[in-house]
Amino acid sequence: MIKKVVRPFWSYDVQKTEKWLSSMAENGYFLIKINRVTRCFFFLQDEPKKLTYRIGFDKMQGESLSRGLLAEGWTKVLRTGHWFVTSIEKPSEQIKSSPVREGIIKHNRIIMYIFGGIVGYFSIVAMFFLSIFGMMFISSDSQVEVVDSPYWIFTYLYFGAVIAIFVLALYSMIKIHRTNKNLIKEKPRDDLHFGTQPEGKLSKAEEKQLKRSGQLIVKRKLGWMYAPDKLEQWLEEMEEQGYNLYRVSKTGTVFRFLIGRQRKVSYCADYQNIADESYFEMQREAGWKSVFASLGSIQKWSLWSREYKEGEERPQIYSEKTDQLKHARKIAIAYSCLFLPLIIAYLLNLGIGFDLFIHNQVDKLRIMTLIIMVIAILSFGSYTIRTWLYYFRLKKTV
Repeated sequence: MIKKVVRPFWSYDVQKTEKWLSSMAENGYFLIKINRVTRCFFFLQDEPKKLTYRIGFDKMQGESLSRGLLAEGWTKVLRTGHWFVTSIEKPSEQIKSSPVREGIIKHNRIIMYIFGGIVGYFSIVAMFFLSIFGMMFISSDSQVEVVDSPYWIFTYLYFGAVIAIFVLALYSMIKIHRTNKNLIKEKPRDDLHFGTQPEGKLSKAEEKQLKRSGQLIVKRKLGWMYAPDKLEQWLEEMEEQGYNLYRVSKTGTVFRFLIGRQRKVSYCADYQNIADESYFEMQREAGWKSVFASLGSIQKWSLWSREYKEGEERPQIYSEKTDQLKHARKIAIAYSCLFLPLIIAYLLNLGIGFDLFIHNQVDKLRIMTLIIMVIAILSFGSYTIRTWLYYFRLKKTV
């Protein structure tokens, strides 16, 4: 007997799907096929059995599993596209090795960025139109007239579709982000926020005591990602003065230093569009310590440190000048693409606002709105300019 089950969002949470497949096997239904287009699972009924399932994603995966997985007892159930499903007759706590999750994590991040772009686009468009309507409603002379038309149904359908797509994209982003966090937690990792002294992590009470005694100082650096070279220089100067970086806050703006010894430490602030586990492992193997890694998906910043001796060449992640320049250009382009649409939208709204300001009476709400727009334009504009100044500073050294 063949049983068919539809699970449209199964790939958003593979761990939950694996548990569901195991429960189906305990009830006597064993997976034989997955239709990725219709999101349908097909099961063959047989004698109940306890199985542990693992789902993987690998573009290079062949028809057979690796020797290590076969020796562990894993068998391949099926393969559809780049997805594959394996099973083993062992409880999860007895399993020593299993298919890696890196392929799923990387695939999920790409999907999440696509949905993030959709959410960002609709958010910008919504802010643009809401600000226009807001200006119209607060204007004393503005009049809004609704005309009856049989074609309003198409307008309602359009906005309904837009809202549905926005909600779906937002849900997908949140769900995939949570899944990736859970997948990453499956294997032990070094603490990303305590790269310099992971063994000396202090409690909040101990930090307060050290701060009162003057042994721990706190510095704040806002917007350092728009000029990362200046942050690197500042941190290295602090180390030379005997202020050893202890940890960085989760937001990446608060830096805590312990008064220690003077030392030569190279710092590198790195921006990656997609930073998977192999990236962090590669840097650690090269001798770098992870000081900070951003939690966001759009801006994936990481801060690395590496101590070296007096007289040695300062180590760098990007040793070639051309690679450094490409990295700086990537940062400038990324932030330009992020901020320029917002600047253009605010400039258009500002033009409409000034026109209303000239032809109508002055009121506090309108003035406040215009001031906020000007501040936003100046802020986003300064961020964009700072990233390009960083690029041109490096270009002079090449």
